[in-house]
Amino acid sequence: MKKIIFSILAFTFISLASFAQQAAMPTIIVFPSDAWMNDHGYMRTFDNDGETEYIPRYNDAFVQTHEMGTVIQALQKVFEERKFEHEDLQSLLKDMKRERAEELANAADGDAAEKGAMDELMQQARPDIRVDVFYAVQPVGPRKNISFTLKAVDAYTSEQVAATEGSIQMTMDPIDLAMRKAVAGNCDDFCQQMIDYFLDLRDNGRKINVIFRAAKGSGINFIKDEIGDDEDTYDEFLYGWMKKHAVNSACKKGRKSANMVEFKAVRIPFFDAEGEPIEAEDWAKGIRKAFKAETGIKVAKGQGNTLGRVNFLVGQE
Repeated sequence: MKKIIFSILAFTFISLASFAQQAAMPTIIVFPSDAWMNDHGYMRTFDNDGETEYIPRYNDAFVQTHEMGTVIQALQKVFEERKFEHEDLQSLLKDMKRERAEELANAADGDAAEKGAMDELMQQARPDIRVDVFYAVQPVGPRKNISFTLKAVDAYTSEQVAATEGSIQMTMDPIDLAMRKAVAGNCDDFCQQMIDYFLDLRDNGRKINVIFRAAKGSGINFIKDEIGDDEDTYDEFLYGWMKKHAVNSACKKGRKSANMVEFKAVRIPFFDAEGEPIEAEDWAKGIRKAFKAETGIKVAKGQGNTLGRVNFLVGQE
């Protein structure tokens, strides 16, 4: 009898733990949109081989004006009331070492390494969804009109998840209070779209991109070089492995050339056997090891990895 009771209690505990895991809400992080940052002078530009690149200076925006910070805090309260988990951008910046926080937030040098600094910030936060907020204020005497837009994107792939917009007419409320009232009354569909998207990820796998590049001087040709007796080319072998190991074989071919192959929207399991979230780099180690085992060619970790993008450099000595 004791064994039966113990078994029932154990099963109940496991079931409740499983339910709690499945019932978890997405973790979000709220950012000022690029448009708001640019409109308020908090974008730095630099030339990248003839292309103008933009680096948002979040630390300056929070230090030099309290307005956006209070708006973000107000929006986070709205999401908290709807049981979303969240990471706070300002707190993340403050918690980093001072010199690293300046590097991440201000991208002072504007070189290629700095361009990826905000990706590193996102890797520290590891949210599921990023929410970008934009608003514009038009004074009308003592009152003001406020227009706003919220856009949610997958933090791993930048795929748009949800969007909403609205306006506040002739208010005398402070901007943060006006925004909180307006968003609270206008975001049910927006929140439900984020939840639905997150549940799809939980059921069908997280989306990531995986890219293989040939090292300079390696002589590797992904679309001509073959593996073993099956005569699969390198890109065919990689695609086959991805399809076999992705959740429900979900994997799309991306860009392809002699020295580079890309796989997009690769669905990877959300949790490992211990119930811990699986990171993109950890999952992709499997294909790295499999390719090296088949070819004997060294595969190194590439540059520019983000939450949802893994780069490999093949044939580097």
